Amino acid sequence: MTANSYDVDKNENRPNNVTTFELGSSKTQHNVKEETITVVGKLLQVLPSVYELRQYAGVFLCGLTLWGSSWFLLKDSILPDGSLFNMMGVVIAGYIFGHTLERFTTINPVVGMTLTGALYRNFGPPNFLKDPAADLIDYHLRRIYPVIILTKGPLSWNWEYIRHNSLKVFSLATLPWIIECLSTAFFAHILLEYPWYWGLHLGSILASVSPAIVVPTTLSLHAKGLGTKNQISLLVGNAGGLDTAFTEGLCGVINSAIFYPAPLVYRTVKGLLAIFVGIALGIFWGVLSDEVPDHSDIYAPTIRSLLIFAGGILLTYAGGYLGWGGASGVAIMVCAGTAATRWARRDWPLTNNPVWEVYKLLWRIFEPMLFTLSGYFLDISEISGKELCLILGCIFAALVLRLLTAFLVALANELSVKESLFIAVTWIPKAIVEAVLVRVAMDSLWDDATAKDKKIATQHANIIVIAILLTTTLGSVLTTVLGPILLSQESRVAPEDFYRTQTLSPPQSANLDQRNNTPSTFQYDINVQ
Repeated sequence: MTANSYDVDKNENRPNNVTTFELGSSKTQHNVKEETITVVGKLLQVLPSVYELRQYAGVFLCGLTLWGSSWFLLKDSILPDGSLFNMMGVVIAGYIFGHTLERFTTINPVVGMTLTGALYRNFGPPNFLKDPAADLIDYHLRRIYPVIILTKGPLSWNWEYIRHNSLKVFSLATLPWIIECLSTAFFAHILLEYPWYWGLHLGSILASVSPAIVVPTTLSLHAKGLGTKNQISLLVGNAGGLDTAFTEGLCGVINSAIFYPAPLVYRTVKGLLAIFVGIALGIFWGVLSDEVPDHSDIYAPTIRSLLIFAGGILLTYAGGYLGWGGASGVAIMVCAGTAATRWARRDWPLTNNPVWEVYKLLWRIFEPMLFTLSGYFLDISEISGKELCLILGCIFAALVLRLLTAFLVALANELSVKESLFIAVTWIPKAIVEAVLVRVAMDSLWDDATAKDKKIATQHANIIVIAILLTTTLGSVLTTVLGPILLSQESRVAPEDFYRTQTLSPPQSANLDQRNNTPSTFQYDINVQ
């Protein structure tokens, strides 16, 4: 029986060996085919889809018709080699390069847009901003950008979350800002020999964080269950949004106190009062935007969008004309936050209402203009090698102190060490406010400014653009790479628990419930990709 068993085993083993060899060969060929298909699939993924190509074609046709129509108003300046033609060309190039960079890397497209503007300024045709028409267009565009940016962000603020986590949110929004503002003023005075008021002016701009750069990443991590226990995405979005409001208020106060022609005490007091005036105006306009028209009116989304936009434009120009620094920016943000909160109590969820969709589209249009034309203010011919090293030292020394403060504030608010490190990383990028205010120093200069003041104002713009390029790149990469490492997965928190903290009103239907549990429900992003 043993021999028979051995014979059976031997006979069974022979065909098994043959069969194994044949399957191995077939499997190898199959793997080669799979690898080929995978490579082709990846190549197809990076190419624009038919949907995207049709969208690009529509945008191109819109631009072409607007360009053709503008000839009847602007004549030769919009023809090839004209200043406005070059201006439009660099914006289009910035849009293409920025989103191409995003497609192949984890870097936010604003980096590519800003870099395009900087390269065009230093290696391209003569400065088109020397043309009064182009300079005037850029000047007035910078009055429109804040209205869109400062309205879009607060439309997704979650006041319910802020109210229940007020200490955590407000401390993270203000303390790192104060430390970086003061440390920037100190290092600018020591390293760059700036007067204290110039250093404080620069610090009030560079101290602003840009949550829109990192919030899409935090939402993606949240969708994977990372950082959900302490709602990191909500904390970053709402604290970052209030940081922007804090910047708008204090930067306006500082700018008005330095440049407005009046006694210093009067300028300072008026600047501080402007914040409270802005809050009052914002609440009034926000309530008005909810009451008018009626919520059930079929044209309510359109009228409310126009009402908020028109009010923001008026406040921006009036605030600048009257010297009420910071009032307009604070009023715009408070107006949007007030209106969105009141809408959410009915059937317009946060970040999922028609007005927010309008501003999302507007930002998509104006984003490449802002960052490409802001990058255009970097003039490397004005910077020596020594000055560049001192500028980098000033930026990163203040940034390190900011990150240390953010880490300690997060730690003091009972976040873990890893979560606190992640919060500090998300506080690196500087983009939105910095880009908007890149030329504010030059525009605000006194008529009798000295040569030193003019040089400092020009260097302000250089420092801001350098900070945007470096910190946005660094923040985008580190947030993407370190997020999965620093944030732990929490499976004990059910999705419906998140829903209750995201909206101020209960779901109206099963479909609404499902929609509101998507990451977009609690998204705070100025930069929609």
